[in-house]
Amino acid sequence: MMRIKQEPKVLLVDDESTMRELLSNLMRQEKCQVVAKAKNGEEAVNMYRIHRPDITFLDINMPGMDGVETLKKIREIDESAFVCMVSADAFIEMVEKLMKVGVDGFVVKPISQERIHQVVEKYRKMVESDDE
Repeated sequence: MMRIKQEPKVLLVDDESTMRELLSNLMRQEKCQVVAKAKNGEEAVNMYRIHRPDITFLDINMPGMDGVETLKKIREIDESAFVCMVSADAFIEMVEKLMKVGVDGFVVKPISQERIHQVVEKYRKMVESDDE
């Protein structure tokens, strides 16, 4: 008998409310459940601790604690956290820095449904292979 997979729980982190709303709508289309939204790194770490989401979409450029610092703090809570960074800048130095910290995905703004779908699918495939 096939087990019915739960909708992945998602945490959205971006300092712009319009971006959080856009991501939220895209998550619904991907059959994901948004369990929390945060507007800065500190809030994100607290929300992560409370909700333990399956996927975190994390903006890099935020006032205060930036995305890279936030990612490190989330990894301290859960080293296997599935985190996708979101940024308007796709500088190769930034991407290399993120690969070193161990990021699971990278989405460049403007965000496309297709790119979000790829990240969510990557998560789903990873979960399926862990179940086998």
